Amino acid sequence: MATPLRLRGARRQACGRPEIGSAAFSLSDADAARVEAEACRLPVDVGLPVTHWSASLLGDHVRAEGIEVSDRTVGRILKDADLQPHRQQMYLTSHDDEFREKRDDVLRVYYEAPKNEHIVSVDEKTGIQALERRYADLAMELGQPMRREFEYVRHGTLCWMGAFDVRRGKPFGFTSEGHDSDTFVELLDVIDAVYPPGRGHIIMDNLSAHDTPDVNEWFDEHPRWTRHFTPKHASWLNQIECWFSILGRQLLARGSFTSKEDLAAKIDAYVAWANR
Repeated sequence: MATPLRLRGARRQACGRPEIGSAAFSLSDADAARVEAEACRLPVDVGLPVTHWSASLLGDHVRAEGIEVSDRTVGRILKDADLQPHRQQMYLTSHDDEFREKRDDVLRVYYEAPKNEHIVSVDEKTGIQALERRYADLAMELGQPMRREFEYVRHGTLCWMGAFDVRRGKPFGFTSEGHDSDTFVELLDVIDAVYPPGRGHIIMDNLSAHDTPDVNEWFDEHPRWTRHFTPKHASWLNQIECWFSILGRQLLARGSFTSKEDLAAKIDAYVAWANR
């Protein structure tokens, strides 16, 4: 006579491995689908005061629902279904009433602006910390990654007023203590000075410092430049954000800076090297 499923599951840990004929091998497709469905529910919806499932928590839950299955099988079901309760992805909803208009305007600049017109993406990378590691890093060895002591010394923060030539893929800009409207006008002056005559487009986000009387006056006095705002919460349309990500990964995240002056010098050196 066939061994009942419940009894087979009770002795499935032979030598630490599921034995042939255990619930791991005999779970029906319908029960596996029920496990997947329960995994897509929030634990709080079934009375558990936790934020997400683990294989053991989900196993306890589905067994209480009458599905005889091991935690290991639950983990296999989640893997096969590409369900990862331990992970999450963040997203941001834009509440800009002019989202489509602004998005299409920026995309038209990227794709349709005449080749003799300049395209410059601008933004501020604020709060760059000048962190100095209290102790020196230990160099990488065979089988051992570079090791870094946790403690550090704070030397303050700087802002990088950045511009990015979209067509040439080249960044430029300067560090500053603040990022108010006056500082932004200084960045606009730099942009106007380094580009030869001809029409151009400047793409920016909706920071309040980008839309002040002084900034508006600057654009009135420099009619060759057209300003384009990205939609709110749509930084992915601003090409300089890609450059900020590269700067962060290659220099800022693992750098050690003895002062704000050292931080500014290393950013300038990195920008010059990247452009070469």
